[in-house]
Amino acid sequence: MKRGFLKTRRGKEILSIDTLRARVNANKDGKDVSTIVHHLLPLNPGTEEDEQLWKASQFTEDAPSDKLDYEPHELVCTTQPAQLNSATRETNPDGWSECLVSGLMKQTILKTPSFPQPLSHPDRIRHRVSSGTSNKPLPGLYATETLELGDLVLSERPVLVVPAMVRTGVIFHDHLTPQQMNEIAMAQWNKTLKVAFSRLSKEDQEAFWKLRDVFQKNGKKKMYGVVRTNGFRVQGLDDPGLENNYGHIADCRPNVERCWDMASFSMQLRAMRKITRDEELTVSFIDQLQPYATRKVELEKFDIVCSCPSCKKPKLGDKRRAQFEQGTVRAAEIVDWVKDISLSDDHLIKRALVQISLLEADGLENSPYYEENLLAIMIVYITLGDAVKAERWGRKLGTWKMCRYGPQAAEEYKSPERYTKHELWKVRVDANNSYRATVMAINEKKKQG
Repeated sequence: MKRGFLKTRRGKEILSIDTLRARVNANKDGKDVSTIVHHLLPLNPGTEEDEQLWKASQFTEDAPSDKLDYEPHELVCTTQPAQLNSATRETNPDGWSECLVSGLMKQTILKTPSFPQPLSHPDRIRHRVSSGTSNKPLPGLYATETLELGDLVLSERPVLVVPAMVRTGVIFHDHLTPQQMNEIAMAQWNKTLKVAFSRLSKEDQEAFWKLRDVFQKNGKKKMYGVVRTNGFRVQGLDDPGLENNYGHIADCRPNVERCWDMASFSMQLRAMRKITRDEELTVSFIDQLQPYATRKVELEKFDIVCSCPSCKKPKLGDKRRAQFEQGTVRAAEIVDWVKDISLSDDHLIKRALVQISLLEADGLENSPYYEENLLAIMIVYITLGDAVKAERWGRKLGTWKMCRYGPQAAEEYKSPERYTKHELWKVRVDANNSYRATVMAINEKKKQG
C-alpha cells in the first residue's frame, strides 16, 4: 500500500472538509453533554440517493449522561459512571471511564441492575509492580504472597472504552482506491477516538501515550494503534452485527484471568490457579488452545516471543491440545453412563480428573475444557446422591466461573439446595436400584419355576 496519500493535494482537499465536530461541557447538575458528528461529505454531491447515504452515515449524540432515547447504532461519547464536573481521582478513587459506545450499549450500561456499584477491592494488596529488568525490560505485576484460585488481585475501571471495530461514515470521492479510502477512514477514526481521549485528565493522557503501539510506523504512535495493542475485550459490551467476537483474551499459560463486572463498570483480575510468591502475573493475548505455529504467528503481531514450557516443547503441547477435545467428558456420555450399570460409579470421574491434571500441567486452567470437566464431576456426584462432594466440586466450578464471567456467576453454586434439588439428583442410584430390582424379580421367577 502506497503511504502518504493524506499528505497529497487531493488527500488534504478531502480532509479539509469539516468531518468531525465535538462539544464537551457540563450543565449545572454536573452531567456532561457531548456531540459527535462523524461522516465524510461528498466533494461533489450527486444523486438524492447519495444524499440519503450521507445522512445515514452520521453518528450523533447531544444529551446528558443518563439519556437513553436514541437510535441503537448512534455513536455516543459519555462518562460512566456520571461524575460531577469537579470530580478528581482523589475525591473519587474508584474513578470513571470515558466511553465511545453505541446507543444500544449505553442503554445496556444504564439498565444494568444496581448500576453503578462501588468497586470490589481485595482485603490487602498482594501484588507489586516491576518497572522492568534487563531480562524483562517491560513493566509487569508480581505476586507478593501465595494466591489461590479465585483470589481478587485488583479491580479497576478502564480510563477509556471504545469500539473494537473501526466505525466510520460512508466515504464519497471519485477515483479513490480501496487503500486510499482505508487510509482516510483510519485518519477519521483516530479523530473520533480523540474526542473521547480529550476528555481524559492530563495524567491519564500522559499514561496512555506511554503504552506501546506495536503497529506504529516511522516511530510515531497512533491512538488506534495503542488501543489495539493494549485493549481488552469487555464482555457484555458487544454490539450485535458490529463487534466481532475476538479480543485480547503474554503467555500461553496464563495464571490470572480478567472478567468484566457491569454493575461496578470495572475489570477484575483474579487468580486462575495457585500462584506462588514472586511469580509474575500473566494473561493471554491469544487463544492458547491453538497449535504452537498459530500461537507463534499471533504473538508476533504484538512483538512477543513466548518462552513458556508449552512453547519450549511444542510437539508435546500440540499433542495434548489435540486430545483435550476428545478426552473431555461430555453431557451425552454422562447420560450413557447413567444407563450403563456395567460401568463403575467413578468411571467418568477418573477420566475427568486425568483431563484436569493434564490441563493444569499445561497451564490451561482458564480453558473451556477445564470448566467442562469440573462440571462433569459435579454432575456425576449429583447423580450418585453425594451432596458433600457435589457441592465441593460445584463451588470450585462456581469460583472458576467467577474468574471468567464475574462475581454473579458463582452465586448459584453456593446453596446446598443447588445440588439436592437438581433434576439429576440420585438418577444413577435409582437406575442401580431399578436394575437390582429387575434382577431380583427375574431370579425369584426362576426359583418358582
